[in-house]
Amino acid sequence: MLRVVHTFGRNAGSVELHDRRVVRFGRAPDNDVVFDPNHDRDASSHHAEARLEAAGWVLYDLDSRNGTYAGGQRIKRHPIASGDELTFGTKGPRVRLELVERHAPGSPHAHAPPPYPAPAAYPAPAGYPAPAGYPAPAAYSAPTGYPAPAAGYPAPAAAYPAPTAAHSGNVAAAPPAGVRRVGERTIAMMISSAVSAATGRAKPRGTVEINAMLHKEVRAATAGQRRTTYVLALLLVVALASLAGLIVYNRSSHDEISQLRAELARLPPEDPRRKEIERRLGTLHPSNANFGRNLHDRVRKGIFMLASGREGFCTAFAVRPSVLVTNAHCISAAKRRGGAIVALENEGRGQVSFAVTSMRPHPLHREIADQLTPDIGIVSIAGRAAAVLELAAREELAAAGAGDDVYLIGFPERLTDAANPVATFLAANIGRITGANGRPVAAADAWLIQHDARSTSGMSGSPIFNGQGKVIGINAGGYLEGNDETISGQKTEVVKASPYKFGMRIDLLDAILR
Repeated sequence: MLRVVHTFGRNAGSVELHDRRVVRFGRAPDNDVVFDPNHDRDASSHHAEARLEAAGWVLYDLDSRNGTYAGGQRIKRHPIASGDELTFGTKGPRVRLELVERHAPGSPHAHAPPPYPAPAAYPAPAGYPAPAGYPAPAAYSAPTGYPAPAAGYPAPAAAYPAPTAAHSGNVAAAPPAGVRRVGERTIAMMISSAVSAATGRAKPRGTVEINAMLHKEVRAATAGQRRTTYVLALLLVVALASLAGLIVYNRSSHDEISQLRAELARLPPEDPRRKEIERRLGTLHPSNANFGRNLHDRVRKGIFMLASGREGFCTAFAVRPSVLVTNAHCISAAKRRGGAIVALENEGRGQVSFAVTSMRPHPLHREIADQLTPDIGIVSIAGRAAAVLELAAREELAAAGAGDDVYLIGFPERLTDAANPVATFLAANIGRITGANGRPVAAADAWLIQHDARSTSGMSGSPIFNGQGKVIGINAGGYLEGNDETISGQKTEVVKASPYKFGMRIDLLDAILR
């Protein structure tokens, strides 16, 4: 048997006696020796256990957080000698372990008080015959404060010794204190056992037996909750695994899309392998319902309205903190307007305004009615933009192709209000990417991007984003279509704006941006 004397901690002064082969120590209520869960914080929930092995009792540390110490040394396995003091954590509770000899049940030494000396023979009182076979006790002294009994009653031969802790049950008074001190948990168990015994429902039980009974009842009562917890934990694991699989799938899908687009850009227009690659791209294109909203929120402070006086006329966007990109024809329009040109920040209520300090168009730009030339330019501002847009790399530009989703942000003609510059977000698709003459060419020369966004003149200079939120082009204008119509009996050619617009690939910027 193992006697546990608490010498430090909330339970200091308590003594426990355990007759199990394994005695567990910790703050959790299912231990045999339970430390206070709030006061004895250095001890772990399941800190250590003592095991009765062939060679004797051995204490094992159960990988506790703060360790177990014997004689000031941290231990993992420690053979127990009677009187060993063990500390659970550097400043945690401390106990003294004493090895107590186990007696067989029913033996005269099992839980029996020490033998008391039999009283000596005593003479019968006057007038009464002495009972047969009963010797008279020896003389004894009267207790303090009480008169001595009548003459003829001698005191007992020896004083009766007080019962020791070994005979007072599982919890007894610590020798130094002289008072019974037990924990609240033990008191509650003893009261419960006493009430059951008094009402005839159960026999009194020891502390260890009551612990086992309570643990059994608690486990039975919480079995349903444990099953629910296990099911929820399993569902959580499945959900996390599915999410991880989806992330891996999307990432691999994006990688394959990039590889196929790069391969497609390297093939000449007449190569028969292009159809198979395009078919595969059609099955891999990822969808993201929140992409447009996220893109808008990320870049909206990098979009600007170019204005003269109180009138806006073009869109521009930041590629460096103090450098904006717009169309070359917008720069020409600004010069024709004259006066101070300003860049108004999108959603800045007209109050966030930067003066344009310089403007430079592409060196190959020409304003020729029937010919498309690089329509791109830069303007410098006296200040710094709150957001700078990310430009696509050359490999990403070469991988762009017909059918790709694209997005534009700019100021349509009727909404170019300098007092309230709020940009419009548009989604579209690429119709084709060609050279300036509208014919398929090598990727390096294919800088004309045709798209179907419903943009108007104020959208000139708007950035064109790809599906990864990077700028691949700048919106420049739209095609004109002429149709013969009969007006007042005469056949007349009517020129209308085509629904198809075009932009310039963003790498044309390399010629002017250093």
